[in-house]
Amino acid sequence: MALWECLGKVANIAGPVGVDMFKLIGMIVKGVETVRRNHEECQQLSHFASATDNLLHELANLKVIEHPKMWKPIQGLRGTLLQAYMLIKSCQHRSYAHHFCKGGNLAAQLQSVQKEMDFNIRYLSALLNAITYSEITTVSGTADEIRNAVQKDGGRVCPHHGETASSPSIKGLPKRGLIEFALSQLADATNYFSLENKIGFGSTSTVYKGVLQDGLEVAVKRASYDGKIPCSYFENEIKLIPKLQHTNIVTLLGYCTQKSERILVLEYMPNRSLDSFIYGKRATESPLDWPKRCEIVQGIAQGTLYLHKLCRPRIIHGDLKPGNILLDSDLSPKICDFGISTTLKPGADEDCTSIVAGSRGFIAPEYKRGGCLSVKSDVYSFGVTMLQLISGKKGPPPPLALSDESRDYGPLNKWAWDLWAARRLTEFIDPSLHREPRKAEIMRWVQIGLLCVQQHPEDRPSMWDVVLMLGCENAILREPGLPAYY
Repeated sequence: MALWECLGKVANIAGPVGVDMFKLIGMIVKGVETVRRNHEECQQLSHFASATDNLLHELANLKVIEHPKMWKPIQGLRGTLLQAYMLIKSCQHRSYAHHFCKGGNLAAQLQSVQKEMDFNIRYLSALLNAITYSEITTVSGTADEIRNAVQKDGGRVCPHHGETASSPSIKGLPKRGLIEFALSQLADATNYFSLENKIGFGSTSTVYKGVLQDGLEVAVKRASYDGKIPCSYFENEIKLIPKLQHTNIVTLLGYCTQKSERILVLEYMPNRSLDSFIYGKRATESPLDWPKRCEIVQGIAQGTLYLHKLCRPRIIHGDLKPGNILLDSDLSPKICDFGISTTLKPGADEDCTSIVAGSRGFIAPEYKRGGCLSVKSDVYSFGVTMLQLISGKKGPPPPLALSDESRDYGPLNKWAWDLWAARRLTEFIDPSLHREPRKAEIMRWVQIGLLCVQQHPEDRPSMWDVVLMLGCENAILREPGLPAYY
């Protein structure tokens, strides 16, 4: 008989059908590490399970899962997850596979479950987007209506910016619209934008710490007049950030446009940005240990994967760098600054333009030279960020000779690759990490970083692949070729 027909008979082995979904997802991810066949298909199931976990947590936070109308789709999702777990168990032991799956083609069943899990991810993403756009007003047939919409058009159930929201929504949840602040409110909150409240600045804006009347701490990002920031950057952040529901993406609370001001109000991150821990004062005063650097890298990877694959519309960030990674009180990373981000059309992975924007040192070569921004451009920027976090440096120490282009656009690439090729990576690693016991893992992650900064985008891994390589120490890595700007 087919595997699904066997599930009732194996409850004593796999656990009850009503097993907690988060625990079941953990069992799937853990089980993939020891499969003996169908490795690629099982790894894809692990990716889908992790993505489902993120979305379920977001829905749980919104109290959506407890709604009676969600019972049926949640039960269906639980069944799909249990089926995925059973298939992974079948790929671990031949006898297990023979006993429970001899009636069907295992590879075909894996592909079938992959499709169902992919659908579930698009469905949950669409539900989150419906909540964001429609601000939640009704429920009756919401779950079924959204499910039908996902089946019909591949996941887009929410209007683009400027369209009228007509998606179904769920009653009883808080509204998720942005707050329009008065300039006087933000002036009071920041002590009239005083120097004492200033916590960051860039070429186009200054960031202040603020405290609202209710005691909530916020970050107030005020556009600089002399920076001549395009209005489109400001509008882009207002348009994009509220759609994004992920623990590794910053939350936008509101904005202010009074008296020609362009101000964003965001959640406050007490540990500021990642760059201060790499080459700022805190890099020497309180250097990050390896486990914390691991968590930060994995959080950035998960957030970027969400942008590329799981949100709707999909997004290329365009300016990933340590300065655009904020750290909360637990040093968990949150990606910010979506001013130059690009939304992708369905089925597309790149957007070509004559305008090149971004930060020097983090711009992929194909974007710099040809104006083509793609998901692999973000992978390149992620790789540079990863190499900086491991080395604790922006560039190599003297006397390494670099070309002008290499010095300006890829200062760590040549140094990292030369040391990797010479098997001298200890010289690349931040000295504060030299006593870390997981030295082999650190060197492996340098190799992953080098794969991300390859010259040609097709030679770089996708963010799916990056998350897998970071999370599975048994995954076989390709040897990197010469990096970009070598």
